Amino acid sequence: MLRARLRPVNTAFVRSRWSAPLLVAVAMVALYAGALGTGFVNDDYLFLEQVRRHGLLGAVLHPAGVGNYFRPVSRELWFTLVAPFSWGEPLVFHLVQMLVFLAALVLLADLLRALMPRRDPGLSPPVLAGVLWFALAPFQRVNLAWVSCSQDVLALTGALGSIALFRRGRAGLAIAAYAAATLAKESALPLPALLFLWSWRIERESARRALARTLPFALAALPWAVGEFLLRQQSTATNALVWGGASFAAAFLHLLQSLAGVEHAAGWFHSGSAARPSLEAFALLTLAAVALKDRATPAEPGEWFAPTRDTLGFAVAWCAAFTLPVWPVVYLWSGYYYTLAAVGGAVLVACAVTRIARWSWIVFAGALLWWHAAGVSPRAFALRADAWTGTSHVTSFYIERAAALSHDMRASLERVAPKVARQTRFFFAALPSWAGFQMGNGPSVRHLYHDDSLESHFYSTFGENTAGWYPLRFLFWNGLAFEPLYANERDPLFQVGGDLLLLDRPGGAMWAFRRGLEEGGERLDHWYGLGWAALWSGRRELAERAWREWGARDDSAARVLWLRKAKGSLEDGDTLTARRQLIESVRSGIGHPEAHAMLGLLLEHVNAKYALLETKIAAELKPTDWLARRDLVQGLVGARLDEPAAAHLEKLKRILPDWRVDSVVVRLDERLRARRPTPNGVAEFGPGGLR
Repeated sequence: MLRARLRPVNTAFVRSRWSAPLLVAVAMVALYAGALGTGFVNDDYLFLEQVRRHGLLGAVLHPAGVGNYFRPVSRELWFTLVAPFSWGEPLVFHLVQMLVFLAALVLLADLLRALMPRRDPGLSPPVLAGVLWFALAPFQRVNLAWVSCSQDVLALTGALGSIALFRRGRAGLAIAAYAAATLAKESALPLPALLFLWSWRIERESARRALARTLPFALAALPWAVGEFLLRQQSTATNALVWGGASFAAAFLHLLQSLAGVEHAAGWFHSGSAARPSLEAFALLTLAAVALKDRATPAEPGEWFAPTRDTLGFAVAWCAAFTLPVWPVVYLWSGYYYTLAAVGGAVLVACAVTRIARWSWIVFAGALLWWHAAGVSPRAFALRADAWTGTSHVTSFYIERAAALSHDMRASLERVAPKVARQTRFFFAALPSWAGFQMGNGPSVRHLYHDDSLESHFYSTFGENTAGWYPLRFLFWNGLAFEPLYANERDPLFQVGGDLLLLDRPGGAMWAFRRGLEEGGERLDHWYGLGWAALWSGRRELAERAWREWGARDDSAARVLWLRKAKGSLEDGDTLTARRQLIESVRSGIGHPEAHAMLGLLLEHVNAKYALLETKIAAELKPTDWLARRDLVQGLVGARLDEPAAAHLEKLKRILPDWRVDSVVVRLDERLRARRPTPNGVAEFGPGGLR
């Protein structure tokens, strides 16, 4: 009796239904294992700190993290739910993100099966081919390597879940899934239009009936609309929305580029030769092919399934609809912006390979792995906000480089400063560009030391608001590790003030000199520097008071006398006496440029910074003195202070229209141009670094 009830297990059914999808899932984990090891970077620390400090509700109501878009599900809610189980490390975030991504692939397979022949009990080769193409799109590596890209993965899963529920008549759950998707990222907003198209053209309902079914979905987007409106009223960090025909065209151009897996158009041919496909993933996908049925089932005996016009139209409409949210922000486009639009691409791929067989599927999988490897191999990313740049702004290389640098910097900081006083303010100099380490006022540092009283800033932002009267740490990155800046100086704040004057940050310099005076620094030095910082900050009264404290007085006769004595000492070869006499000349006429210019020349081989400061003073006191300005530019270029050097070079060009006849100026201009980012606004890195 018992035997009669038991039926033999259909091993072929089990193999075809479960083995291939599981092997594909394992292949994806193997392929993206490196991405799952990426550390926190950029926005991640801001979101972690936001929910830790304010909790879920407080974080939503007062977005102190990245307040550019209203995305509470993928930001505040996501970090609130996952952070307690992460122990402050990114691995748990990556694993959960990978699980959500795999769930999205299951939902994508479900959608593709609904558009393909349904005679097979398991997944047919065309369906799995469409899923594989989508999973191997190069931009998916960004979605899985960057913790903050949970927003795109969640929006994708919510949108695909919504259409799966809609097809099964579960309207309430479908609406809830859609609302969650929009609150994860606004890229999901166009879904109701696709649901209408599905109901009308795929399920062949009347247009009125299709509209009645999908209208509630439009209302479900209201929470996002209200939240986005309120955010844009409160936050100053919202991204600008740029509408126009050019942006519209660029959005669709980059759609094609992203679907083609080209994140760096200029380096595409080199990317193909540099590609290193994953052999582990290929082996797993080969096993998956063995578990597949040999061919997709014909729609009718003797005939192969041919995609209908409605199926192809639905796929194209999907791509187009989910490209529209990229339109107003395409000037900052990245390949992962098209995650949802790529679902339509997966449908087109599945339709294109309806006759694919088991062994040709293996070749197809190998080609896709090479395509993926080629797409993620370029060591480049866009810098400039430009809708027409051919390079993605956020690439997998950008994220992985930034995470690696951030990891090294955090480890180095902990070595050089294992313990810090509460409320310490860190100021970092010479950080590598686009390192992903210093964001905002230092959430990464607070995360590292588990101390909410700490702050960190770029060195150039030193000032009353950033430094206050708190304990200070100045560090610079030497290319391999952090080193204390001016740790052995008797009067470090004077050195900081001098640096800030050269960086054209007189406000910060003024605060450094004031703190130096309060903390017992050399009074004459600080009063002298404070006078110039105050003058260049527009506070002439404070400048005159500082110079009086320094001992300056207006005495033209004494100024000329000391200047003549200095010239005589120089003729005798006594540069030390000449410097002292020039200082006395400055003291007798601080607003006259001659003594400052001569001091700048004499100090060049004694103290380069003081020489530059005096040269800058001479150039500012006599703006038409192009020789002093040229010397200043030359000194700044030599110190690799390129930003102020470029600013002063532009001033030099204005006061010397025929500057090209001067070989020194031409050479300085060429050196600065060679060290600037490439004209197309793209950072490209060779094996040794930035090219």
